Amino acid sequence: MFAILAFANPAVSLAQDTENAPDRLRLGVVVASDEGTRQRVETFRLALEEISDLPVDLFLLETMGDAIEGIASGRVDYVRLSPSGYAAAYTLCSCVEPLVTAGPDDFPARFHAILVTKRSGDKVSLTDLKGARLAVGGNQAVASYRVPLANLAADGINARSHFSTLVEVQNPVEGLQALLDGRVQASLAWSTLAGEAKNGYTAGTLNDYYVSGGPGFKSLEIVWRSPPIPYSAHTVRKDLPDALKRRIRAGLMDLRRDAPDAYLAIEPSLPGGFEPVVHGDYRPVLRTFEDDYASLLKPRAR
Repeated sequence: MFAILAFANPAVSLAQDTENAPDRLRLGVVVASDEGTRQRVETFRLALEEISDLPVDLFLLETMGDAIEGIASGRVDYVRLSPSGYAAAYTLCSCVEPLVTAGPDDFPARFHAILVTKRSGDKVSLTDLKGARLAVGGNQAVASYRVPLANLAADGINARSHFSTLVEVQNPVEGLQALLDGRVQASLAWSTLAGEAKNGYTAGTLNDYYVSGGPGFKSLEIVWRSPPIPYSAHTVRKDLPDALKRRIRAGLMDLRRDAPDAYLAIEPSLPGGFEPVVHGDYRPVLRTFEDDYASLLKPRAR
């Protein structure tokens, strides 16, 4: 009974959050090839200090792998990860959670892995494509290999047995070209599936092909789509106080409006603003780390 009363009492919850609050917040940022990262993200670091009401220390991390290890091991409290980076970190420790994701425009900040074929007289189904040749990306490609193969399997389609051959292509646009050339009968790609279909949607492989003026665009048809996937994962340690996590999420949601320079400092390629996410939003990518799909995703000997 006491535990129930304590949970229901806001004063008790606030006291517990205050007691567990850190003295500082450790922000990790991936450097990659950007030598000016420290200077670029300074406006975001300062904004995060104001949002969290805590001093924020910046840790520069060389690679996404370092970022995954850093948040999983507790060396940093907050880091921006890719969707697969978040899934990898969660697989390591189950000690992380996402707060927000960013998008490229004002449409919902999600994309889909898709399977594309050529339109015929009747609508084509996955069943119709049994025994067909399928263009795929390399075995580390998230949207054109790992996510679609795992999520097709979750839908009951084992791509390795359903299709006669998986034909590796350099990128999804080459896959569409192979489809239109007749070298394959289907291809994996990605798309926002937002905006106008006649223009290839707002972003993705279909849009890239449409913008390039490639022939045969109007004959392309989407046969299957994965569940929606967030573009990024602003990730924190689960053991941060709930009140602090709520404060950070709320501040990030308003960041593009209140401090656009700070927003673009951390999301230069996704200017559409933040929206909230939860762990379940990354399910399509989390599947790619599960044992049930490991053998399917493992490269086959040639």
